[in-house]
Amino acid sequence: MLVSIEWLKKNQSNPDLIILDTRPKTMFLNGHLPNSQSLTIEQVIKFDQYGSNLVDDEDKLSSLFGSLGIDDTKTVIVIGDSMDPSVARITWTLLYLGHKNTLILDSNISGLQGKGFEFTKKTFSPKPLSFSPNINLKIRIESKHLNENLNNFVILDARTPQEFMMGHLPNSILIPFTEGISFTGNLFQEKDFLENIFSKNNVSKESEIVCYCMHGHRASSLLVQLFIAGYEKVKLYDGSFVEWHGRGLPLE
Repeated sequence: MLVSIEWLKKNQSNPDLIILDTRPKTMFLNGHLPNSQSLTIEQVIKFDQYGSNLVDDEDKLSSLFGSLGIDDTKTVIVIGDSMDPSVARITWTLLYLGHKNTLILDSNISGLQGKGFEFTKKTFSPKPLSFSPNINLKIRIESKHLNENLNNFVILDARTPQEFMMGHLPNSILIPFTEGISFTGNLFQEKDFLENIFSKNNVSKESEIVCYCMHGHRASSLLVQLFIAGYEKVKLYDGSFVEWHGRGLPLE
């Protein structure tokens, strides 16, 4: 799932590589990698009556990804910054829509300057293609199913300790997403470091795991961290605390 700066250098000019920059649009317009395109969280979510940031409709996302030049023949690399979970949420969205050839650059965008990469303000428009979705239900869970099966999942809360103390889903374990991100230029900590985080919290690789936060963004980062650490049975509850609380479901 993770690729290095060196990998990107070797593959940047590959016409079958789609580079998605997940930073806020204003930052993208101020300078970005040549041939990269802007894609923000706001473009891949929809709001419900509670203000939840749910994954957008299949048809809308398929049209969006197709307009970015993505189809089954393309490899997508998602780039961004470690403290911004946009990279993880957009990666999850692509995986949920069934695009398996989705990678993450394990480096902050700011770390690319001065390492052989030039930035530009010119925009790039790819040839639109037809994106064919293949929804991966294994990596998403909805509130009804979660509420009816609370005891069957290990539930991980990616928020801050302060948020957790104000109320959390029953039996959930607090693991702030910031514990697994890197502050040394990469996006994430090494695999062994991440495995240790989850092991010390008694999270087994055999468990069915659900990640949530407030809006499903930080939880996406925790989900990616679990994947990096070798966990496979991981779902995102994209409705997260906002939807759960809005529906009046039980809290601790």
